[in-house]
Amino acid sequence: EQLYNLNTGGQGSSFLKAKITLEIDRESFRQDIEAKMPRILDEFNVYMRELRPEDLDGAAGIFRLKEELLMRINQAVAPSRVKDVLFQQFIVQG
Repeated sequence: EQLYNLNTGGQGSSFLKAKITLEIDRESFRQDIEAKMPRILDEFNVYMRELRPEDLDGAAGIFRLKEELLMRINQAVAPSRVKDVLFQQFIVQG
C-alpha cells in the first residue's frame, strides 16, 4: 500500500492511496522483477507526483494510469516483462 501526493498546483492537498500488484505471465521473470522493485517503485513515485486529481477521474482516467505505469515498468525491467498492473485498492482523498 502506497500513499502518493497528487499535484494540485498549490490549491490544497490531495492524495492517492493505492495498493498495486504486478501480474507476471512467465515465472522465469519473477526473480528479475523482484530484484528491480526499487526501480519500479521509483518509476511509480516520479510519475504519480505529476498526476492531478482530475487525471484520475472515471474509468478512462484509471485505464490511462494503468497503461502509463505498465509502459514505464516494462521499460524499467526489460527484457523481463510485466503483463498487467492491478489495483487492489484505489482511493483519492482531498
